[in-house]
Amino acid sequence: MIKNPIMRVLALALCVLLSTKFANAHALPGSELTLTEQPNNTLGLKLSFALEDLIIAAPSLSSLDGAQIDQPLHAKVLNKLNNYLHSHMALLNDAQPLPITLNHAEVNLVHNSHVGFYRSVLIELSAPLNNQSELFPMSLHYDVIMHEVRNHRAIVYWQKSDSSLVKLASFSYKKPQGEPVFYVLEKQ
Repeated sequence: MIKNPIMRVLALALCVLLSTKFANAHALPGSELTLTEQPNNTLGLKLSFALEDLIIAAPSLSSLDGAQIDQPLHAKVLNKLNNYLHSHMALLNDAQPLPITLNHAEVNLVHNSHVGFYRSVLIELSAPLNNQSELFPMSLHYDVIMHEVRNHRAIVYWQKSDSSLVKLASFSYKKPQGEPVFYVLEKQ
């Protein structure tokens, strides 16, 4: 045991410095949106993001912190979540806004190789498509979470009929001149 107080402080500082060399901090995974074409001329959207990031971005949704894992969210929380999503997300098809409906939401426990286990909010939405022959291109405005958590990123996929995924877009927060950014989504 080191009795000299100065040596103790130096030893502690050395331990802290050495431990930070091996410490790696990773942000929680960003938002993932998966779009699918569903029957009856409907667009399906699956959305997932870290619960902890959502609570930072929208403290009014902190009651989600007590949600049961793998259970549907209660109606009162769903309404708050729906209001939040509608103020931070929009889809346009053929220059017309698509009315987005929240169908289901739950909190899941998921694993990521960089951060380990964390709670993720899984949301299922749908939108009726405009009566047109082409689904793409469509425009997406999305700043869920990233309007407050600036290192949050989003990736958008199209799920083909064989369940394979095609990446449509990847982005982070942008709001030039205070106006929302619309990302054009096109299948390649």
